[in-house]
Amino acid sequence: MQPRSSSSRTPIIAGILAGLLAAGLGAYYVYQPPQSPGGSSNAPTTQDADAKAVDALMALPEIKAWSSHIEKASKGRAHGAVMETAPEQRLVDGKPYYQLSFFESTPDAAHRWESFLVSPDGKRILVEDLASDELFSLERWRKESKPMERAGN
Repeated sequence: MQPRSSSSRTPIIAGILAGLLAAGLGAYYVYQPPQSPGGSSNAPTTQDADAKAVDALMALPEIKAWSSHIEKASKGRAHGAVMETAPEQRLVDGKPYYQLSFFESTPDAAHRWESFLVSPDGKRILVEDLASDELFSLERWRKESKPMERAGN
């Protein structure tokens, strides 16, 4: 009997990882911050800050355009999603940021389009170049990378 090659296991492993990632991505589609009885409390929770960061990123025109483009181009078989890519916040110039990425989620895999750092209040967003590990302002990213062109705009 010959040993099984690792290449025959690759699709299985990729499928499992895609399923786990899709489950995580789905959590952001249905995530609603909990409401305390009788209104909201004055003390923000980590979930509230996380939700603000995700909401701020999803409100970007580029993210909206990319999501729409993915849905249309795939005829609904793929979706755009924002997912936290690291559990810990990253400090930049002494300020904390959530590490989030925009993914194209297909039935077979998830493909990262872009990585972002978003402040807990959602007011500061930086774009991370994974190749150079450099951080860009939204303005510089828009000028140099022309992200709307990815959506056919």
